[in-house]
Amino acid sequence: MQIDYDHAILEHFIPVAYEELCNDLVRHLQLDTSSYLKMAQALRRYYHHRFYDELMQLKTRYRPFNPDSDLISRHTYNTAEYGALKMELVDAVIPLLQRANYEELTQQTLHAAMNKTSPYGVEVSVDFDDFEEILLFFRGEAHRYDEKRHWRSLYLKKERIRVDVYRRLFLLLKPKRLEERAKEIARHQGRDVERVKRTLCKHNVVLLEEEPRERIYMKLFKDIPHADLEMLFPNTRVKMTLKDKLKIGITGGGGTIGGLATFMGKLGTMMDPLSLLAAVGAFGGVLWRQIKTVLTHRTRYMARLAKNLYFYNLDNNIGVVTHLVDMAESEESKEALMAYLFLSQDTPPTDAEALDEAIETYMRETYKVPMNFEVNAGVQKLVELGLVQRNGTGIHAVSIADALIQLNRVNAVSS
Repeated sequence: MQIDYDHAILEHFIPVAYEELCNDLVRHLQLDTSSYLKMAQALRRYYHHRFYDELMQLKTRYRPFNPDSDLISRHTYNTAEYGALKMELVDAVIPLLQRANYEELTQQTLHAAMNKTSPYGVEVSVDFDDFEEILLFFRGEAHRYDEKRHWRSLYLKKERIRVDVYRRLFLLLKPKRLEERAKEIARHQGRDVERVKRTLCKHNVVLLEEEPRERIYMKLFKDIPHADLEMLFPNTRVKMTLKDKLKIGITGGGGTIGGLATFMGKLGTMMDPLSLLAAVGAFGGVLWRQIKTVLTHRTRYMARLAKNLYFYNLDNNIGVVTHLVDMAESEESKEALMAYLFLSQDTPPTDAEALDEAIETYMRETYKVPMNFEVNAGVQKLVELGLVQRNGTGIHAVSIADALIQLNRVNAVSS
């Protein structure tokens, strides 16, 4: 299945591996291969050390909420402490996502997706009130083309339809506690809290039951269709499409009415108990077939959702933490590398605007990827490392020899 980036949308993401980007740029800019490859390795080593510390801190923040943890602890947290720890975790995750060039999906976008029908013909509903915290970030908008039969062609031939997708999608969910959610529903609907709790225990697998430990779920997905965002949530409920409701209503209604007419006819003409029992059995069989049809449709929908999520899922919980740190490290390394290499050529750009234009032109012409390079962020990283100097409005890279000395010095300190 081929997926193409949506080039009408300019993004910050650099979809080229660090090593390949480095080799291509050194050749393109006609730089000394040996020296600049050493510099690129030293630069990557610096970011690896820097992000390793961040990885350890983030793992520590996530440990009290990790639903997969098998570790024990003598320390327990009260509600206020859990709330403070949750805010620390969220405040650390959001900047990390931004450095990995993810963008936040707004509530408006999410609710708009709820009103769309999946290209697979699946409709689901989600109760967002079950969650105390929801974060949804994406990176890379793209599209693919599927083939689907349509009523316009009387289902005789397949039509090519465009499906818009998010290449990467991050989801963080913090479920509410069962007691808290039950009180909300009871207050809103004027019902008894205990009855609501019993109902939620039977039908809601998301809410936290009476246990001291809080849980936060983090998920990472790939190639998620815009219209299928709801299927990422654990409390989705499958709904029938209007077409399927009509189909089942017409066929099921006709069969039920026919069975009822047959049953009533036999009831009026046959008083023999065995015959009456047979008529009741026949009518029950007709009703069961219609119920079974509905159940079969719902089962097919659930199987389709499970299959989709099996292939879409990239990582879960603590694995997502490591994944995000790796992506942020890669993106920041590439931004700094590209800025330095372009400033090191024989006729370098003299200011940030010219540097931005040179890098974006290179990406567009070499990799066929239009993008919006974060030039200020790239230059600022080099200034902090001492690899670039500002002179008024101009920017100048230090020599490759001085760059190697400086990177070896900061790497020695960080290690």
